[in-house]
Amino acid sequence: MGETTGPRDGRPSEEPKLFQAEELEHMGLLPAGDDRGAGELFVGDGVRAEGWYRAWAGDGLTVVTCDFTILVDTLFGIDTRRYLTVRGPAASEGRAGAADPVAIAYIETREGWVTTPVPAGSHFAYAEVEYFEGALRGAFAELEWNSIGEASSLLAEMRHDVGWAPGVLSALDEISGVDPTVPGAALVYEGAAKVLLGSLVGTVAASLPESRDDRVGVLAAVELANTRWREGASQEEAASAAGMGLTKFKRLFQHTTGSTWSAYLTARRMREARVLLASGKAVAETARKVGYRSPTSFSAAFSRAYGMSPQLFKETVSTRFLDVAAE
Repeated sequence: MGETTGPRDGRPSEEPKLFQAEELEHMGLLPAGDDRGAGELFVGDGVRAEGWYRAWAGDGLTVVTCDFTILVDTLFGIDTRRYLTVRGPAASEGRAGAADPVAIAYIETREGWVTTPVPAGSHFAYAEVEYFEGALRGAFAELEWNSIGEASSLLAEMRHDVGWAPGVLSALDEISGVDPTVPGAALVYEGAAKVLLGSLVGTVAASLPESRDDRVGVLAAVELANTRWREGASQEEAASAAGMGLTKFKRLFQHTTGSTWSAYLTARRMREARVLLASGKAVAETARKVGYRSPTSFSAAFSRAYGMSPQLFKETVSTRFLDVAAE
């Protein structure tokens, strides 16, 4: 890799912002002073980045469209504790002319501050909506979710299905296709973002048990997984938290998430491991942080999940940016 832009002086201590203006500027995307479009436009400085990035902040959400290329090796840091992201390629990227729509909308949920290497030449062209806790609480209130963690964990496991949820791809297409300078553009952003969120709620609701008690029980187990995935809460503990017998719990949990309890915890560990490896953590340290006592056991689990060893994965992302939307 070539010369990399310097590290951050410190992590922001304030509440997470609706979009990371400081990080964009660090990468060479600077505020455009003469823009009259909806939201805020950032343009490449021609040295560190070229292209553009636009963010429109609504009530508890942010709509982003962009098309830019990084010109020098850099790092991108973001606090992801309080929001959920749904992203798809820009309308002209990936789907144009394809026989079938490409379902690559995804859910991004991570704990705390994440720093990712972005090599020179990395190109980004996508539309996304970032939902913060207030918007999610309101949307999922009827399902009696208590925290963004519950929504995030379950939706993350359902991310491949979410890509095909009615309204998700069409909403992302509408967002990427609107001209931000025309009157009413902000209304289109807001409307499409709400349609997309409604699709997510509908997808989750369809997977949950009809009984209120069973639904609350499964979500309690999801919350248990969200808080104790590192040490690995037992399936018996999960069934107890759900207020169910073990047999009933196994059936309803797998119906809802598409995974067994053990597989669900492993998938969560592997997602966190990818983030840690991509940020430069050693394999042994990553294994420890995601709850494995043995790096060998961790490597075997990671290889089963992703078809490559964690060391190879780390080496791969050190030379190119990991585009999780392309999974």
